[in-house]
Amino acid sequence: MSKKKQKREAKKKEPSTFVTALKLLGCFFVVLCLGWYMMVGHLDGETSHGVVELPLKESYATSVYGLALIHWVIGIPSVIVSLILIVKRNKREFMTSCFYSVPIFLMSLGFTIQYMVLLIKIGAESLWWFYVVVAVLGFLIANLLIYLDKTNLQPIIMVLGAVLIVLCWILLVMANNADGNYIMTIRNKLRGSFSIKFMVGTFQTMGIMIFLLMYGFLLKLLTGGKE
Repeated sequence: MSKKKQKREAKKKEPSTFVTALKLLGCFFVVLCLGWYMMVGHLDGETSHGVVELPLKESYATSVYGLALIHWVIGIPSVIVSLILIVKRNKREFMTSCFYSVPIFLMSLGFTIQYMVLLIKIGAESLWWFYVVVAVLGFLIANLLIYLDKTNLQPIIMVLGAVLIVLCWILLVMANNADGNYIMTIRNKLRGSFSIKFMVGTFQTMGIMIFLLMYGFLLKLLTGGKE
């Protein structure tokens, strides 16, 4: 009787794992679609209520379209592999986490691309490149500090996030007016410069937080969760 009960329990667990995998598939698909839309949503020109938004410079637009293609090429296989590992109940948590973190990283990249498109379209291209340089240097320095002292992983990640978030808002304030250069409508009404910058800045803040939280989580798994 005990063996029969064990078999019944095993059968009950299998569909629940399958259902969980289907739910995750839906969630990952939404995440990938959101990231893709953030990337390409404002690359082309647009006209609304008599206001004309010019397309992004061709040199930048071509690169972003390439990233959008890579977004799906990398995103879909990573979702499939992560779901297979989840269904098979792979005990290597770090490996599984690496695969299901890919769509999350891609979504945060989409938020950053949207931020880039806004800055370039309102004539703040130099501010964008300044942001990129600070972000890259900050990321490299943070990883070096974490490598030297893994016990400070969380504080370092938090400081890096705070610096990037504050900087992104400062640059938005410094940038030119967004009216007439970037169209954003809510309930068929054009948003003003303040609303546009606020929405894009909010998404970028979310992207930074999501990226660093996921990255910190992976580093913690990699280092064995040592504080």
